[in-house]
Amino acid sequence: MLIGDLILSLLDQLDEHLLLDYLLRHGEMEGLFTTLLSYIREHEPHKLDGLFKQVLECAYEEPSETAVITAIFNAIGSSYNLAALNEDQLLNVFQAILKSSGKMTNKAILEQMYLELLRRIHLFDQPEASLLSKVISDFLEHAKAVEHVEQINEMYMALAKKTSPKTLIKAAKPHMANHKLSTPILPKNCVFYQERGDGTVIIGIEVEKGQHDVIFGDIGQVVYEQVGYPKMLFWFSLRNGKANAHVAAVKDTIIKSDTQLFHFPYSNVYGSGQICWSTLNEHTIKEVRQLEILPSLFLGATKNTDLYRNSQVINLRDLLISLQHQPFDDMTLEPTNHTVGSIILKN
Repeated sequence: MLIGDLILSLLDQLDEHLLLDYLLRHGEMEGLFTTLLSYIREHEPHKLDGLFKQVLECAYEEPSETAVITAIFNAIGSSYNLAALNEDQLLNVFQAILKSSGKMTNKAILEQMYLELLRRIHLFDQPEASLLSKVISDFLEHAKAVEHVEQINEMYMALAKKTSPKTLIKAAKPHMANHKLSTPILPKNCVFYQERGDGTVIIGIEVEKGQHDVIFGDIGQVVYEQVGYPKMLFWFSLRNGKANAHVAAVKDTIIKSDTQLFHFPYSNVYGSGQICWSTLNEHTIKEVRQLEILPSLFLGATKNTDLYRNSQVINLRDLLISLQHQPFDDMTLEPTNHTVGSIILKN
């Protein structure tokens, strides 16, 4: 009889507790388990399920061994073999974990778990996805339940950035049945008023053709009396109480969208129509009506030769002298190739 067969036959006669007592006697259970696991994986892999089931049952029965349980789940979570699970199996795993976390009271931990799931899902990759709709609906139901009005508004504003203007208008219409849209009190001679989505307000003010005194010269100022001016259109971009000013000459008696714009015939105005007005930022505009005084302030301010366009044709001083107490000749105006409509759309 072979010695190995004899030993096996004797082991078969031993009670399990005596066998385990022998195996554990020298404190080598960890090495034994590693050896056992390697042997089963190599020779009888179909028995691995049963082995791991026993390990998990031990963890379930001894929840005080948190380090062991954590290690087991970390190993499972970082295992590449999870990729081999189908969607239903993964769902079962996650649902089991979430059910076991039902007694969690640390809100910060729950928030981290939730945010991690949101980062993995990438909701906004496909805005039409039904999942996105369900998530938003859940958000709204929760917000309504606790009356978090500010949170609802913040979420709506965030979603509005992803939404088409047509959809926004469609969503807003049911809430605007009794809504009134009114302009503030407008400046005198205001010809157009426009509000932009970024909070900018565009206001156009016309100044009729006439004559104005011109204070000229940085040193040794000269006043040219009642110099002829064409009809002018000033337009101001107003935001956060600060204004940006433009001016152009016009010929039309009634200013319309297709009214042609002409370059300002004198100085201190860029080719774009923007006024070179360094002190304008010193004025804080609290009400739109305050803008009506700005054209007069500009016309009454000291002028010089800066940005004068026609110096090769006639000296600016000579031009001012020639137009004292004379109406302005509109035939001398230079076109900008822009209309009032293009200015409103462009700004």
